[in-house]
Amino acid sequence: MSLTKYQYNEDSCTYEPIELSFAQKTKRALLYFLGTVIVATIGVLAVFKYFPTPKEIAHNAERHLLDEQWAYLSIEESNIKMALQVMQVDDEELREILELDSLSLQIRNAGIGGSEILSNEEIKKLIFKIQVVEQYKKIAKLKAQLSIQALSFDTLTKYAEGRNWNWSHIPAIQPVSHKELHRLSTVYGMRLNPVLKRYMQHRGFDFMADRGDSIYATADGKIEMARMTLGGFGNQIMINHGNGYKTRYAHLQRGNAFAVKEGDMVKRGQLIGFMGSTGRSAGPHLHYEVIKNGKQVNPIGYFQVELNPEAYDKMLLLAKENAAPMD
Repeated sequence: MSLTKYQYNEDSCTYEPIELSFAQKTKRALLYFLGTVIVATIGVLAVFKYFPTPKEIAHNAERHLLDEQWAYLSIEESNIKMALQVMQVDDEELREILELDSLSLQIRNAGIGGSEILSNEEIKKLIFKIQVVEQYKKIAKLKAQLSIQALSFDTLTKYAEGRNWNWSHIPAIQPVSHKELHRLSTVYGMRLNPVLKRYMQHRGFDFMADRGDSIYATADGKIEMARMTLGGFGNQIMINHGNGYKTRYAHLQRGNAFAVKEGDMVKRGQLIGFMGSTGRSAGPHLHYEVIKNGKQVNPIGYFQVELNPEAYDKMLLLAKENAAPMD
């Protein structure tokens, strides 16, 4: 198809070809070129918009992965914060039980600056400077708080172990099983000695049961004495519990009286000997003393705590009978 354009000549009544000048031809060429460039540009932009390059595809995939990792880190940060809050609540409850002061908020909310987290050179290389630095600050603060909490738990553990040692070394149970106990004399102080028939001080409790019945240590400690002694106590055991506490178990049986020997370490509730009537005694029984800082004290406050309800009720019933001491 011809691109030549014609015009009608009225004088000659014929169609004559239109001759363009050089300027017109140049203008038309420029218009064609400009139109082509515009169409090509639109096409290229459309291609880039709807058909990304391999590099863009890789960048988008990397960005998507980073977004997922960032979301995961945010979830983990929330989980750590909740776990830390639970630990702090437990820590406060333990401190209340152990009668220790609470940690101040200044100590718990350990502050940390940003300058020591990343160097200036490292920060300059970051693309998302603000987000990354802030996240580093949060993580560093959580690490500091967790470190403080771990140190607090360690302190509480050591304190509780020491307190448990103290408790286990304080007399807190009765030295004779309530099932074997027939009578209990809680007379403490001046009384008529049943053997000498005169008034004398009685510095302990008398537990009456059968000859050969078991006797138990009332707290952890070291056997300081386990032998026959001269005087009124006969075969006796003395346990040194530390913290200024000792306990005496007197009038054990004549033969095979001891289940321990001097120097042995014993635990609360451990069998140490057998009931008898050696020494100055009116019958089979155990004379039991609690000694604190070198002086006998009333044992009433040192064995009722750990009795079960049945044993405690029986102890109260026997104590009401106010039986006379056996030594």
